[in-house]
Amino acid sequence: MNQIELKGDTLILRVKKSNLFSRIVLYLITILSVALPLGGFLMNLLNGGELGFFNLIVLLLSGLIFFFTLKISLWNTYGKEIITISKTKLEYTADYNWFKDKIKEFDYRHITYSFKQVGYEEDNKGVLVLDLNNGGVFQTVTKIDIESLNDFISKMNNNGS
Repeated sequence: MNQIELKGDTLILRVKKSNLFSRIVLYLITILSVALPLGGFLMNLLNGGELGFFNLIVLLLSGLIFFFTLKISLWNTYGKEIITISKTKLEYTADYNWFKDKIKEFDYRHITYSFKQVGYEEDNKGVLVLDLNNGGVFQTVTKIDIESLNDFISKMNNNGS
């Protein structure tokens, strides 16, 4: 799977899917984080329990945990970073397939592309770093093979983008 895709002015960095076992565990935790508290809440009401403030707090917290684990699960399955580069503005969005993060905008005059090695050295993985030459540096989160990053960086820096 090619993790780096350039379509016109849009750069798409795709997250490499985690292994199947990890994704199954993540989705199982996600489902249980909503099913167990909700089931307990409903059983409490059916057995004559009262609707109390503590019950609502527990449901709210379990909903937050559900949202967080769902976001992680979707990122590890379908995640991609979408970077749109115009003449003076860079727009960044994290896409989780079911929903997207808020668009972040950065102004620049010139972009210099580089990478930063992440993880273990023998993994040969890195993240793309965009130096916006106005004092700002933007670093992506998608881990990509350093060889692919070097090919992309040399192509982009030679194009003068």
